[in-house]
Amino acid sequence: MTTFKVYTDASSRYKAIVEDVGSERGLRKVYPSSIGAVIKDGEQVVGAISERIGFSDSNYAEFLAMYTACRYLIDHNISKVDFYADCLNLVMMVNQQIISGIPELRKLSYAILDCLNQIENYTITWIPRNSNKEAHHMASQAFKVS
Repeated sequence: MTTFKVYTDASSRYKAIVEDVGSERGLRKVYPSSIGAVIKDGEQVVGAISERIGFSDSNYAEFLAMYTACRYLIDHNISKVDFYADCLNLVMMVNQQIISGIPELRKLSYAILDCLNQIENYTITWIPRNSNKEAHHMASQAFKVS
């Protein structure tokens, strides 16, 4: 069985209106955000995700991109996956199961781990942002779709 490659990323419009949202750990900044993912079988793109998600902080958007990609994989019965992400917090959360104290990020972390339990074999690897251009492009494209 083929091992699929999945690249995930998020994009934010930092120059847009910024809101401070109260949380238990102080204030955090949120921005208009989007998510993207590219799913490959070898070098062939077999799936893509490009979606606006409203206002979000960057970590939440990165985690949501991973969760959305996992749901896609499960829905398409893909069970062997190598994930690549440029968000170190996401990679550490999955590999070391370090769960955030921020309630919405905590809930999403557990949802990701639950999805990964449904995937037979997976890895997740951190890659530099400049090596994640296809997923970033998909995330950015969501801002261009009306």
